[in-house]
Amino acid sequence: MKNVIYIADIDQDIDDLITIRYMAERSVFLKGVVLDPMPTSDVGKARVKLIESWGVKVFDSIPEDAEPKNPMGVAEPTEIVYCGGALTKVAEYVKDHKLQQLVMNGGFVGEPIVPSNKALPKFRGKSAVRTFNFNCDVAAADAVLKSDNIEQIILVGKNVCHDDRNTFEVIWKDEKYLTEGLPVRPGKKLHDLLAVYEGLVFYGLSGYKDNHVLVYKEVYPFNNGLKGNMTEWGSSLEPTGYKKVLAAVGWV
Repeated sequence: MKNVIYIADIDQDIDDLITIRYMAERSVFLKGVVLDPMPTSDVGKARVKLIESWGVKVFDSIPEDAEPKNPMGVAEPTEIVYCGGALTKVAEYVKDHKLQQLVMNGGFVGEPIVPSNKALPKFRGKSAVRTFNFNCDVAAADAVLKSDNIEQIILVGKNVCHDDRNTFEVIWKDEKYLTEGLPVRPGKKLHDLLAVYEGLVFYGLSGYKDNHVLVYKEVYPFNNGLKGNMTEWGSSLEPTGYKKVLAAVGWV
């Protein structure tokens, strides 16, 4: 049995809240959600209660052992983490624990891997850009991308997430119900939802016969020097000092 954790920042991003609801309804393997940071605003606290009303457990760090238990009655460790925010909690966890898979909305694949004629207009001619989730905690991103305690990392980055297809008006039109009661503007890009969907398809955890909407390539992340939230990230086909990852490079 796979044990899945989702890391979210629900104070900052309505996309995370939508994604949690999607996971709660689509995957029986969701162990719970790690909130980073734990909400302090009235809106954030109300969202915590909403998440719990969906039957989702809320944690402030990745649990070392938790339900569900295996057939022998032994609590099983977390195996897969989906991250829709900073990598702070993941970096803390993998200091002393192994993680089979990390699926994350983050990173960027640009030129020359994605040629200009295949890139989104806003990214043409670019090999590296700032990426929000990595830059929430660049030291944590740096540590995670070097960690030998993570077996596989899958990145769904800006180069695909910012596509106009990634909205409730196009590929997510059948999931429009997820916005019920939530303030979602028309045309909003669903970055975290796309990453989680792809991750569930990779590991057969959705309970549905879904197909990938993205194509992938093995790459090595790089940055142009750690500069806090101004750090620019890209991808290379040659080793960079970071571990090899599987990154989305385009749409099917």
